[in-house]
Amino acid sequence: MIDRCFVDEAGTRWVIDYKTSRHEGGSLESFLEQEMQRYQGQLRVTWRWRAPSDRNRYGGLYFPLLGAFRELT
Repeated sequence: MIDRCFVDEAGTRWVIDYKTSRHEGGSLESFLEQEMQRYQGQLRVTWRWRAPSDRNRYGGLYFPLLGAFRELT
């Protein structure tokens, strides 16, 4: 499921997956890294399926409850 897909002014396609994960203690950075590891396989599959021919494409996870974004690398 793709939550948001758009092309920015530079012609780069973005595929963004929104996550409503809750952070309940410990390091926020560690939590976000764990969530990125957890979901990056799913995001890569979606990213390739949605934009197979786009050379300039990026994906990421957005955590609206935490105000955080992590780009897929």
